[in-house]
Amino acid sequence: MRILLFDGGVKGRWLFAVLLLCGIAWSAAPSATLRGLVVLNQEGGEPVPGVSISADDANQTTTLSNGSFVLEFTKRVPGDKTRIVVARPGWVVVNAIQLEPNLPGSNASPLQIILCKTAEREQWALQFYRLKGLQATDKEFERRLALQNRQGVTPAERELLLRERDQARSQAEELARRLAAKPPAEGGGSYNEALRLFLDGKLDAALDALQEDRLDSEAAAAQKKLDEAAQGFLLRGDILALRFDFDGAGRAYGRAVKVAPGSADAWLQYAYFHQQQNKFAQAREGYGRALGLYRQQGKSADVATTLNNLGNLLSDESRMAEARKAYEESLSIRRTLAHKNPDVYLRDVAATLNNLGVLNRDENRMADARTAFEESLSTYRTLTQKNPDAYLPDVASTLNNLGVLNREENRMAEARKALEEALSIRRTLAQKDPDVYLPYVARTLNNLGNLHREENRMEEARKAYEEALSTYRTLAQKNSDVYLPDVAKTLNNLGALHRSESRLAEARKAYEESLSIRRALAQTNPDAYLPDLATTLNNLGNLLSDENRLAEARKAYEESLSIRRTLAQKNPDVYLPYVASTLNSLGALNRDENRMAEARKNLTEAQDIYRRFSATAPAKYETALRLTESNLASLSK
Repeated sequence: MRILLFDGGVKGRWLFAVLLLCGIAWSAAPSATLRGLVVLNQEGGEPVPGVSISADDANQTTTLSNGSFVLEFTKRVPGDKTRIVVARPGWVVVNAIQLEPNLPGSNASPLQIILCKTAEREQWALQFYRLKGLQATDKEFERRLALQNRQGVTPAERELLLRERDQARSQAEELARRLAAKPPAEGGGSYNEALRLFLDGKLDAALDALQEDRLDSEAAAAQKKLDEAAQGFLLRGDILALRFDFDGAGRAYGRAVKVAPGSADAWLQYAYFHQQQNKFAQAREGYGRALGLYRQQGKSADVATTLNNLGNLLSDESRMAEARKAYEESLSIRRTLAHKNPDVYLRDVAATLNNLGVLNRDENRMADARTAFEESLSTYRTLTQKNPDAYLPDVASTLNNLGVLNREENRMAEARKALEEALSIRRTLAQKDPDVYLPYVARTLNNLGNLHREENRMEEARKAYEEALSTYRTLAQKNSDVYLPDVAKTLNNLGALHRSESRLAEARKAYEESLSIRRALAQTNPDAYLPDLATTLNNLGNLLSDENRLAEARKAYEESLSIRRTLAQKNPDVYLPYVASTLNSLGALNRDENRMAEARKNLTEAQDIYRRFSATAPAKYETALRLTESNLASLSK
């Protein structure tokens, strides 16, 4: 073996330096490491071993028993973008949008990849996006609350912040629904970049990526990608809503439909946002445009969703015939879809049935209401067997609605069973999430209190009403716009209980507070609150009559009757029975004051109305009809 020796001269030193430099270059070759964790269904879920993981310019690997993996990139450095491929037959990645990250530095937290069964993607995606949206909302709320605490604010400013938080949380729910319904990684450009930033909790950076100038440039550069650019504006609107900037969000939604007026999705999201803001004209326009475009595109599932939402809007506006038409078409489409794919569309069928049941009950179509509620309930119970967390709230809601219907039809045992089950479910849910479910507990307590009172179980009725009232008062301190109407409703119910127990001073106090609240509400939103104002006026008139304060009673009855006649001109199926109720009370008052001609006129009109409605809903109206006939007969004595 021969050994070659180098001369220690200049030439040798130069060669050694070259080799040394080459060595340095080899040791400094570009490299980056990405550590990750694959979990089941949700963040923090159980680890998933044996999943194949690969990426461009990296080794292929498989997750270990603890779900972890490591990818080594020999030709890339931190900051470079990569694309991760996850392979497991029958499974998909819930957070697929996060599979195109920038390579992290050495101290970065592991990338968490959420894996679920393909058939369950939308369910777990909804939960994932909901959590991210609510986290962003709550973080912004805490930031603003801390700022208020440092600066000092008025109660009105604090209430405004709480109301804005609730609006932002509602928008977060809608954002989660929409993102969960989209195919994985749909969208591009600014949209994908901003969505990844949003999911990382970097809302300011996401908004920077969604600068209006940048989105306008994307739209101008490629007309064929208008929908993509509109998605950017829509996401900007969503994020601004989570930041409580509802004016900015409204502008972003407006820009979305301006950039892509042919995008049905953009119009649907525009409509939903404005509906939540009680801007009904804009919402109606948006739903109308979305509906026309979806029909042209033959997207029946989206047509059904738009019709269902439009039905809710029309019902809120008391446009009952139009609401019915929308619900019935939506239901027909959803039944067809569910026949082919029940796992996806049965829940939509149940939702529209529940909405239609409420409409039928409001219009005194009791048999139709029962059919709708019972089918909806049966469907939700079936779905709950597979996923109780997702569907138990819907079971409780339908039970509550069915309980009210049973009480109105004097099926008291069935009403009690339905309401008590609804209350039990809602109490359990409220223990886990009181902010969300306590209002629903109070609502069912109110309905159960009405049932107790009609069955002469006065102590139980009092207990139910007082718990509901206490809950609503506490909620109204935080958000008066939302919960003051419920305070007034419960006070009205409690006043009726006091009157039936001859506790007249307490009844007056409850009615007068309810009346004061409802007058104020009716001034700002007459379409929504005039019916409630008329109800409390009628009940106060009954109390005044009991106290022989007849002039005051007449004034209350006449104001109530005037409101109810106006309402009945627009919607007779709903409000004529209320007209009859006040006519009956006013007729009895006229009789007691020996104004017999007026009494006969009042009672005869009330009798005619009750006969008409008793023919289709006898259980609900026969008692009132018999009372009116008895009052008429007393005129001849």
